[in-house]
Amino acid sequence: MEFEEIICPNCGSTLMAEDLRKNLRCSVCKVNFHQNRYVGFLEYLMMNGYVQELDFFDKTVYGDEINHTSETEEELRDETNPNEYEENRNKIKYMERTEDLKEITTDEEEFRKWEGIDEDWQEFNRKNNEKED
Repeated sequence: MEFEEIICPNCGSTLMAEDLRKNLRCSVCKVNFHQNRYVGFLEYLMMNGYVQELDFFDKTVYGDEINHTSETEEELRDETNPNEYEENRNKIKYMERTEDLKEITTDEEEFRKWEGIDEDWQEFNRKNNEKED
């Protein structure tokens, strides 16, 4: 005795598992379930064992989701398409260009001549405070 009913997603009528195994159509409304619109229903039938043979590479059902390019083709695509290469090259030129910020850099030797560079910072602060007082 089977308690679980299968309901047609189109018309809501009860479907028999034996009929679905023979033909993926509703016996009442005659809708063909082998369409992209009923992907969820087909996956449910496969998951519960009602339908055994369903081609997951069928373009009528999974047409938008199938990736027909391999990983190496995907990697080579950027190098083989000159339009994309030119576009990326221009972006790289733009990113490499640095603006002159008119920053003045000092030489390290100037710091070495400065008195107090080797002193402890607390002693240096004390000297500055004494000079200010």
